[in-house]
Amino acid sequence: MVVYKKRLLRNNQICEMILDNLKENGNIAKKEDLVKKLISFASLSTIYRGITRLEKKGLIVAFDVANDKYIAYIGDRSNKILNLTFFVCDICNQRFWLKLGNKKLEKIKREIKKLYDFDSKFVLYEFHGVCKNCLLSKSSNPLNLKKEEINNENSSYANR
Repeated sequence: MVVYKKRLLRNNQICEMILDNLKENGNIAKKEDLVKKLISFASLSTIYRGITRLEKKGLIVAFDVANDKYIAYIGDRSNKILNLTFFVCDICNQRFWLKLGNKKLEKIKREIKKLYDFDSKFVLYEFHGVCKNCLLSKSSNPLNLKKEEINNENSSYANR
């Protein structure tokens, strides 16, 4: 990555840095993490202007998953669709990004195109449930208490 002086970046340079960072991270990043990486090179407003500019050009897409903001690079995908799949644990609030095979997801896209005449280039699947770790801890917890309730077992209220 080229070294730039903070606040002396041109608009196209911050856009290049955003795209480079996304490409290095598998074409997806949390917006917060991206800003933390770039804040030493540019001001916050410059970074957000760059993100907005790239969205308007159709090179990236911003989306929310369980109250977190993400950015994904969709650039050179004129004929391909970007499918993002997330599992969100409702107990521990962890997010898992899954890379799924596109054959089955492509079939869903074709069905939507056929039924609704809608051609999509970005699809976001967000599944909510309970992760493996929470399921294991739930099986060792016969009363099915939430983690907060377990942690508060030793509180003065619980010992009355």
